[in-house]
Amino acid sequence: MAILSKIREQSIFLIFIIALGLFAFLIDPTKLIDFFANGGTKEYVAKVNGEVIRREAFAKQVEAGQRGGRQTSLQVANNVYNQEVTRILIQDELEKLGITVEKDQMWELFKNNYSNLAQFKNEDGEFDEGKLKEFIETQVEANPKAWEAQEESIAFNGKQQLYYALIKAGSLPTEKEGELAYKMQNDLVDIKFVQLPYSSIADSTITISKDKIQGYINAHKNEFKEEANAAVRYVYFEEKPSKEDEDVAKAKINGLLSSLKTATDLESFVNENSAIKYDSIYKLKSALEAPIQALVDSMAIGETYGPFTTGEFTKIMKLTGTKLAPSVKASHALITYEGAQRANPDVKRTKEEAQALANELLVKAKANGTDFAAFATENSDGPSASKGGDLGWFYEGQMVPKFNDFVFANKKESIGLVETDFGFHIIKVIDTKEEKKYQVATVATEVIIHQKTIDALYAEASQFEVEANASKFDEKATEKNYALRPVNKITNLSENLPGLQGTQRNIVQWMFNSDTNVGDIRRFDINGSYAVVQVTGKKEKGLMSTEDASFKVLPILRNLEKAKLLRDKISSTTLADIAANQKTTVKTANAISMSNPTLPGAGREPKVVGTAFALENGQVSGLIDGVNGVYKIEVTKHTEAPKMDSYKSYAKAPANNINAVGSKVMEALKKKATIEDNRATFY
Repeated sequence: MAILSKIREQSIFLIFIIALGLFAFLIDPTKLIDFFANGGTKEYVAKVNGEVIRREAFAKQVEAGQRGGRQTSLQVANNVYNQEVTRILIQDELEKLGITVEKDQMWELFKNNYSNLAQFKNEDGEFDEGKLKEFIETQVEANPKAWEAQEESIAFNGKQQLYYALIKAGSLPTEKEGELAYKMQNDLVDIKFVQLPYSSIADSTITISKDKIQGYINAHKNEFKEEANAAVRYVYFEEKPSKEDEDVAKAKINGLLSSLKTATDLESFVNENSAIKYDSIYKLKSALEAPIQALVDSMAIGETYGPFTTGEFTKIMKLTGTKLAPSVKASHALITYEGAQRANPDVKRTKEEAQALANELLVKAKANGTDFAAFATENSDGPSASKGGDLGWFYEGQMVPKFNDFVFANKKESIGLVETDFGFHIIKVIDTKEEKKYQVATVATEVIIHQKTIDALYAEASQFEVEANASKFDEKATEKNYALRPVNKITNLSENLPGLQGTQRNIVQWMFNSDTNVGDIRRFDINGSYAVVQVTGKKEKGLMSTEDASFKVLPILRNLEKAKLLRDKISSTTLADIAANQKTTVKTANAISMSNPTLPGAGREPKVVGTAFALENGQVSGLIDGVNGVYKIEVTKHTEAPKMDSYKSYAKAPANNINAVGSKVMEALKKKATIEDNRATFY
C-alpha cells in the first residue's frame, strides 16, 4: 500500500516519463539527445553531412580571425564557415578515395611550406634542410599539440591539392574536343530566311494569367529557387546639425573675421584658430569650395567671403593670391629596355640598343608628314601606345624632372628625345595653355551637434515609431513628409541595408526572428541617427512568387503566345510566298558558324542556325520558333572546314576552365551535401 501511495503522489511525474518514452519512439533519438544536451537550443553553427561544427570552437576561430583586421564578425564568420565546410567535404572525399600522405611526402610538404622563408635559408640564400629540421624539433618540444595541429593542416592542404590535381588531370581537353571546337568555328552554312518578328505584335495584346506564370515556374523549378528572404521599409532620421547649431558656429567664426582681414602672418593665424590647417597651394577654380567658385574672379586680393557651412565645418575664406599656371598636352613614344623601371618583361633589348633605336626613331618622328599618333602606336613600349601616346593635359611638376623640363621649355609642335628611368622618350608637345589658379586662406570651426538637437531627434524618431504603430506606416510617413525607403530580398546573412551607413546586423536579425511578424515596427539606433523599420514581407526558402518571377517569365510566355499567332498567319510553303503575304523580304545570311549563331538583322538565333546545319543543301525547314521571331529557312550552301592533322591548338580553349576546378568542385560537393547552416543565429 505504501508503494501504491507513493506512485499516486508522483502520478504527474510518472505520466511525464511514460509520455517521454512514447515520444522517443516517434522521433530520431539523436535529435532528442541533442535537444537535452544543448538545453533545447542550437549549439552548433552548422552540420555538414552529419558532422557538427561546434559553436565554441567556431567562435574561437572567428575571434582569432578578427585580431588586427578590419572585417566585421560576420565577414570573418563567413570565411571560417567556408573553410570548415570545405574541410569536412574534402575530408570525406579523401577518405573515400584513400588519398593519404606518407612520411617522405610529408617532408616534401614541409619544405614547400617553409622553403621561401628567410629563416630557413643559408648565407647564400639557399634553402637549408637542417634549419627546418631544427625548427620542427623545437616546435615539437615546446608545444607538441600545437605542432600536431599545424602538421595536420599542412597534410590536409597537401592531400587537397593532390585531389584537385587528379580532377584537373581528368579535365584536360581531348583531341576530339579540339576537333569539335574547330568545326564549331570553321564549318559554315549559307541560308535564305524569312523572319516574322515577335515585336510585330504589341505586348499589350497578349494576356498572361498568374496561373500560366505559376505553371511555368513549376515546370522550371531549378531556375526559380530562392533563399529565405524578407522585405522592409523604413524612415531614416539622420543626426545632423540644426540651424541653431550652425548659428552658434557662425557666431564663433564671425568673431575671427576682422582678425583674418588684418592678419599679416596668415599661416600662423590660420593654424592657431582653424580646425583645418593652412594650405598655401594655388588651386584651379574647380578645386575651390563650391560657394566661392562663382565669385572668386570678381574678388580682390585680400577680400574675404563667409561665413558658410559645408559638411561638418563653418568657414570663412580670404583670397590671398592668383597666378597663371602653364599646362601642356603631350604625346610620347617610350623605348624601354631590360632593367628599366616598369619595363615589360618581354622587352629584352639592352640600354644601348634602346638608345640607338630611339635616335633612329627620332629622325622618323621629325620627318615631314609623320602622323605622331600612328607613330607612337606602332613604336612605343609604354601603356599609352594604344592611345597614340597621348598623355593628355598636365601641369608643371606632374611628370618626372627631365620629361617635365622638356615639355615646359619648348613650344607647341616641338619634338625631342629625353632619357628617364623608364627608358628613352620621343616627345611631341601637342599644345600649351595657361590657366588661372587661386590661393585662399581658410579658417574653419567644427559645427557641434548640441544635446538639445540630439534629444529632439530622438524624440522625433520615437514619436514616429509610436504613431506608426497606432496607424498605417506609409500614411503616417506621408503625412509627416518623411522619405519612405523600401528594401526587398534581404537574406538572413545580409549585413547592410541600402541607404543606412555601416552594418545593420541587428536589424536583419530582428527581421528574421521567429517572434517578428509582417507589419511589426521598431526603432533602431544607428550611430546617433535612427531608423524606424517595418517588416513588409517574409518568405521561406523555396520557389519565387509569381510577382517576383514575372519579370523573367512574362517575356518568355508572351513570345510563346506570339509564336502561335504568327504560325497561324502562315499558310504558304515557299519563302517567297511567305514574304509576299507577310509584307516582308527574303533575307540571306552567309558564312554562319555554330560558335557565332547570329543572323544579320535578326540577332542571335542558336536554334535557327542549329537547324540549318542539320539540313542538306537546298532543303527547306519547317517553321522555327526562335529567340526573336518565327523563321523559315532554306540552306543554300554548306562549307565544311578542311581537315587538320592535329586539333591540339583548338583543344586549348576549354583548358581555361581548369584553373577554376577547386571552386567548381566545392560548388558540386555543397550541392550534393546535406548542410544545416545556423550562422545567422549567432552572427
